[in-house]
Amino acid sequence: MSYPQLQKLILGLTAVTIFNSSAAWAQPMAGSDPFARLTQAELGLGAFRSANGTPSANYWQQQVDYDIDVSLMPEQQRLEASAVVHYHNRSPDTLNNLFFALDHDALKGASAAEFRLLASGEAARPVAVARNQKTTGFAIESVQRADGGTLGWNVSDTLLHIRLPHPLESGEKIALSMQWSLPLTDKQATTVRSGYETLDDGKRIFVAAQWFPRAVAYTDYAGWQLKPFLQQGEFSTEFGRYRVRITAPENFVIAASGQLRNPKEVLDRQQFLQWKSDSTEERWIVNEALANLKRRQTTEESKQWFFTGEQLRDFAFSASASFHWQIKRDSKGRRLQLFYPREAASLWSKFGLPAIDHTLQVFDEATVPLPLETISVVNAAGIGMEYPGLATIATRPERMENTREPSTEASEPLPPWDALTKYDFIGSIIHEVGHNYLPMAINTDEREWAWLDEGLVSFIEYRAEHAWEANFDVIYGEPRSVAGYMASQAHQPIMTSADSLDRKIANAYNKTASVLNMLRHLVLSPEDFDQALRRFAVDWQGKRPTPGDFFRAMESSTGTDLSWFWRNWFFDAASIDFSVLALMENGTTLPQRSIDQPEPAALAYTAGSISRFVVDQQPDLADTYTKTLIPTEASERIETPLPAPTEHSRWYQLTIANSGLGLLPVPIRLTTASGRAYRLQVPAQTWMRTEEGKLSLQLPLPEHESLSGICIDPLWLTPDTDRSNNCIEMDPS
Repeated sequence: MSYPQLQKLILGLTAVTIFNSSAAWAQPMAGSDPFARLTQAELGLGAFRSANGTPSANYWQQQVDYDIDVSLMPEQQRLEASAVVHYHNRSPDTLNNLFFALDHDALKGASAAEFRLLASGEAARPVAVARNQKTTGFAIESVQRADGGTLGWNVSDTLLHIRLPHPLESGEKIALSMQWSLPLTDKQATTVRSGYETLDDGKRIFVAAQWFPRAVAYTDYAGWQLKPFLQQGEFSTEFGRYRVRITAPENFVIAASGQLRNPKEVLDRQQFLQWKSDSTEERWIVNEALANLKRRQTTEESKQWFFTGEQLRDFAFSASASFHWQIKRDSKGRRLQLFYPREAASLWSKFGLPAIDHTLQVFDEATVPLPLETISVVNAAGIGMEYPGLATIATRPERMENTREPSTEASEPLPPWDALTKYDFIGSIIHEVGHNYLPMAINTDEREWAWLDEGLVSFIEYRAEHAWEANFDVIYGEPRSVAGYMASQAHQPIMTSADSLDRKIANAYNKTASVLNMLRHLVLSPEDFDQALRRFAVDWQGKRPTPGDFFRAMESSTGTDLSWFWRNWFFDAASIDFSVLALMENGTTLPQRSIDQPEPAALAYTAGSISRFVVDQQPDLADTYTKTLIPTEASERIETPLPAPTEHSRWYQLTIANSGLGLLPVPIRLTTASGRAYRLQVPAQTWMRTEEGKLSLQLPLPEHESLSGICIDPLWLTPDTDRSNNCIEMDPS
């Protein structure tokens, strides 16, 4: 999920001791040895998951297929729907009950989510009022067998509980028939993912998300996922085949998950030709003139749009008479689509499709090529959100009054957006479209572990954003950006259960992305990390991995024991504060003084070596806010590895310390009086030799060299909480 960028900047804090999210992860962590190997039991890996991070031969997951008819009633702001649901029990267990998520029931006054809202301070008052001004939540009219047989059922909080008259044995399936209606609420006023936005002229954009009873996950590691929907921990659903028929007013345009199967019935001839075209050029199915015409129309006629999807974990749609509809194919033949009102047109028409295309290229390379036929992004107010093949993003062109970027000439015309809005829009597309890979193709359990999709997506997003243009305002993934959070008593472990995260953005998004960048650049290598991540994606595409599967997969592929890393940076709330304590030669302490550490360019441009940008390949995407990359002194310095010792080496003893409890390799730069710079990296395992948090290292230099300065972590690859004690120079006085 994406939040407006200003919210992203407030990376909040909360306190917690070590936390494990379920019984499988609640076992003690091997005493006090931080380098002890994590066991299968500690990682929650049972008989259906291998010790090398892949699904076992007997791996299973449930399959739930949906055949749905739904009518959108704009005047009443309501959906009326019916479905036949085929539940396939592929588990080895006998099931006596089935459970379906009714997430909109979180808006009801007595729900656990409502009381969670009321416990969040005075700001909750207007939201609570908005949610209770009209009927909210599902109205379930009937639940029965598809053959007409009766079923016992009841609703408890956000769960529909169905009692089966006969056990559903392993390998069997059952067909259910359901009917329901669902009122849609104002998305902004109620702060929810689904509902409607009212534009200035009274026209509405509808977003139908979590709008049908969705089978909750039944897994080998935790059984039924029965946690109520509290609006923070997101979704844990099953893959299935979808057949969805959506009836809406004739002048409405529908964007949806899956693939449109009756284009000739809902489009005119010219629109159909544009929709069917294989061209990679941008074009319109509904242009500005036609969108304005549809927006003015009123009609009592309706159309039915038919969508299908194979192996989707969810289905969402959006509908409006105000949509512009812009389209192109990418190099793999996938259909990329934008749906937005005229209020968003200037920003969306320029950057939208290129941003989707760029996202798919980066994520295809980082994980596995996305198998979807169609990827759509919709502009609607409120919380941005991702669904299979469909994302909603709120950003529209805006600019603070009477503001101008420092680098622009006073006479240079400004676009209708400011720099922050531009980067928020492109970044939101990268993030939400990236979710088509995780958790849509690789089906993680969001209700349990927010980081396993949000963090991995934010980590890949970091590279995608930096590769757009050199001055992109990147929010997630820079280790230096989480130092304050990690230094605070409010710091939580990444493995904290999603609903228990007090500051989800700071932890699941930014901390996870930053920690994975540390793993890629400081512990492993980009080549080894990238190959391991791709292997993990290939093995788990279409399946449901757990954190333990990810941990084991990364270790197996890279041939590296990373138990110490997972303990420190995922299971614990660790931090680091490296410092230079002393430098000696021949038993004599050398005089030294602390010096300021110059801030280097972003990790993406130093250790990450990004130097080519989207705007270089497509200059028309540059605007007045686009700048070139200016290397800093810290990143330009030429370094060579510290030479091996010889009998003529000049020896120094360097004492360093770590005031935090975290473990990481220590990157060090040594400079000499001759102007030469040497680099070395002290492995994390060296901290086994620490005494009272101090580590003394014997450093050999060529006999003709003398040390003039030492700097720990010159490229800022770590989240060091205090950099004032990282660098010293010899004091000639």
